[in-house]
Amino acid sequence: MSTALVRLVDRVRQPEYTGANRCIPCTIVNVVLALAFAIAVGGVVGIVGRAATGALAATAVLVVSLLTIYVRGYLVPGTPTFTKRYFPDRVLAWFDKEPAPVSQDDEQTAKFDPERILVDGGVTVPCEDEEDLCLADGFRDRWRGHVVDVRQGDRVEQVAAFVERDPETITLDDDPSEDRIVAVGDEGGAVAHWESEAALVADLAGARLLDEHLPTWADRPLHERGQIVGGLRAFLETCPACDGRISIDEETVESCCRSYEVYAVTCDDCGARLLEVSA
Repeated sequence: MSTALVRLVDRVRQPEYTGANRCIPCTIVNVVLALAFAIAVGGVVGIVGRAATGALAATAVLVVSLLTIYVRGYLVPGTPTFTKRYFPDRVLAWFDKEPAPVSQDDEQTAKFDPERILVDGGVTVPCEDEEDLCLADGFRDRWRGHVVDVRQGDRVEQVAAFVERDPETITLDDDPSEDRIVAVGDEGGAVAHWESEAALVADLAGARLLDEHLPTWADRPLHERGQIVGGLRAFLETCPACDGRISIDEETVESCCRSYEVYAVTCDDCGARLLEVSA
């Protein structure tokens, strides 16, 4: 593949709809539409010209359409909206990339429990004045110190270290028009994603904190470490990005395939999204 073509593909690629973030129902709908469109074009060209010419035109249309779906996630604009509106929710839930709500009973019997790991590690303890968990003494200040260091560091190198990859193989897609930040690997798929720069800073700083305190931290797989530091965000009191206060509200959010209700933790001053928990 030529350098010019690689640059063109990178320019039109949409990581939020491809790789691990690909919406399977959207892809299925668009492949069916691409096939129908290719057959229609081939039929028209075959009637006007020759059958061989029609077959060639149909093949060309299908190849271009499938390449577009592969690179951008869908062919027809508005497909995500179409699937969310007309596909049954139970069908969309089969393909959805967002974590499904987990009951309290399931959490107690789950093999991997991020909350229990933080409690057993002494990172969180029962609050003194309420029925809840709080950060243990000293952890908030140490976490804050790491936040300051992370904000001043090279973000690509920090993310690469977090996902255990070479910095040269990682690209951060942080388009201002999109709320979240996606770490894209050199193979083109999403390696990890965060709701915002603030969430990313919180996780990178939280990982440093937990690496200092939990003996088994470095031995845990990436998906477990990601869930643990993500859960740690629930204990933030100030925004890691703008130092302002945070608030918790119930909102409707969009995943790759559907809409659902969540409790959203947001920075009041800069509007950065820190955490979403299924309502």
